[in-house]
Amino acid sequence: MKSDAEGFELPYTVLVGRDSDIIDVYQITKLPRLIIVGKDGMIALTEKFLPFDRLKEQVESAVR
Repeated sequence: MKSDAEGFELPYTVLVGRDSDIIDVYQITKLPRLIIVGKDGMIALTEKFLPFDRLKEQVESAVR
């Protein structure tokens, strides 16, 4: 979970939705879910599973 994300030393914020209000804020109805939120606070992508190459592309696009 959070410690897993910290171990990767990612250059962007990772939020684990469990025990946070993120599920209510973004009205998430299905879990588990990968949600990429852009700098504007809007959901850029929501997927259950995503190949690494596509994930990397989507994250890089959202944080630019």
